[in-house]
Amino acid sequence: MTHGEQDVDEWLDLQTHDLIDGARAVRAAILRTVPDATESVKWQAPNFALDDDFATFSMRRPGTLQVILHTGAKPKPELPAIQVDDVGGRLKWASHNRAIVTFTSNQDVVESLPQFEKTVGAWVKSL
Repeated sequence: MTHGEQDVDEWLDLQTHDLIDGARAVRAAILRTVPDATESVKWQAPNFALDDDFATFSMRRPGTLQVILHTGAKPKPELPAIQVDDVGGRLKWASHNRAIVTFTSNQDVVESLPQFEKTVGAWVKSL
């Protein structure tokens, strides 16, 4: 974390979103699945990276937690399409290298975490 960046724990503590418990669980799942990942607050939300960003939260809408799986801040059209099984049927493809996983309740997160972890693991292996 560089000077001026907000810590992810601090950011989460300041949120009043109704899926904050789910967000904490999803964060833990990503860090468990990708232990070498670094995290930061980027684009006003938790972001996860290895050599480049690969997952970013979106909690802009009440009642919805989204995790955007991607290949970095800028499009990389030269990269081949990410090929991962849609474990749990949750991926909504936004482009050939960008997909969105949406959760609609804390219970939804709890029930979906094993499948979500498999999807994140496969995504990172495809990078």
